[in-house]
Amino acid sequence: MYEAELEFEAELRNLMRVLGRSNLESEAEMYAPAAKGPLFDLACTGCAPGQCVPCQSRLCVACPIHGGACRTIVFDAVVEGIKLARSAADKVDAAVAVPAKARGKTEKETARLYQFFFCHDPAKYISWVGGPSGATVSARLRAVAKELSGEGGQRILFECRPDEGCNAFTTPPDPRHPTARDPQLRRTVFLCPPFWANQGLPGLPEVNRRAATIIHEMLHNLFDLDDFTRFPPHQPTPTPRRFDAHCYEAFLLRVNGYGSDQTDVQACTHAPCEAV
Repeated sequence: MYEAELEFEAELRNLMRVLGRSNLESEAEMYAPAAKGPLFDLACTGCAPGQCVPCQSRLCVACPIHGGACRTIVFDAVVEGIKLARSAADKVDAAVAVPAKARGKTEKETARLYQFFFCHDPAKYISWVGGPSGATVSARLRAVAKELSGEGGQRILFECRPDEGCNAFTTPPDPRHPTARDPQLRRTVFLCPPFWANQGLPGLPEVNRRAATIIHEMLHNLFDLDDFTRFPPHQPTPTPRRFDAHCYEAFLLRVNGYGSDQTDVQACTHAPCEAV
């Protein structure tokens, strides 16, 4: 055997000994790109280990999920919410991108639903926007998906609360209230017992219903969209539909082929159409 071959064989044996002592799996994880996915914490009581974080507000209650798999339920809803929001935004953009007469079946159905919930065609020019109406709706949905996916770099906090009268709520961004300056409140969604329940709404799987609820609340947090249209004349000047989170929630589900919570549909249709 040539001297060069002997040296090569010796180096190979040394390399195999080094590899044998190495933890390749941990080193691969060290140099692999960071995992992408929803960034959130869940504060509830009665969770299984690893499912929830300590409740800082001391107002948390248990989520009524058998086995304490609270975080798993929220994770599935968040992932589904990201899909729904991005899909709806894509459909709106596609309907806007072509003239009304050139729209295919899918684009026509998107425009029909948009007209029903927001009162006009998604391609309608809005002067204060400087572009089509649908552009603002799709941009808001994409922004919510971005925050929920973790691409915005912020951790969303979901907190279990005992309120029975709603699926979820957020803290109104009232500048007169001292807590409104707390940036964490802008990233917190409070989940109520009906959120966790099986409501059995027609054509609406529970994971999609929960996902749409989370989208609704995130629209409050990111864009201050209102809910003051459900019980007129509670609000002297009801919010127009493109600024009402109920309309977004109902449209989001219908344009993706699911049923809607009729509470959202009724709240939306009670809201006035925007003067454009």
